Amino acid sequence: MHLSEFAHRWWQRHSSLRELDALGGDTLRELAEDVAVQEADLYNLVARKNASEGLLSRLLGTFGLDADELSRNLPAVMHDMAVVCSGCSMTRRCRRELNGEQAKLNYSRYCSNAGTILTLPPGVPSV
Repeated sequence: MHLSEFAHRWWQRHSSLRELDALGGDTLRELAEDVAVQEADLYNLVARKNASEGLLSRLLGTFGLDADELSRNLPAVMHDMAVVCSGCSMTRRCRRELNGEQAKLNYSRYCSNAGTILTLPPGVPSV
């Protein structure tokens, strides 16, 4: 990652966290309730958003699954998987494995969503 890209991501992350701080207690609680996470988890999700963004969709795609279609048909499952993915500490490995087309072979070794992915119905094709 280039220094300018790192600086841009750092600025985005801290800007988003400042926006959460500016909401105030009641609004922050309502927002956390709306997205069905704890307030502390909301901060973690925002802080890690850029690190995990797009990885779940890409991983699902390696199995021929469409994340948008799953979101329409199984919204609670996709929500939970997105929360798990957003809090994951293995995003670098996941991205590297997806880029090297090895994720489908190795994801069960590091992906906290592996068990859920195995249970997803095969009839939700990717686009």
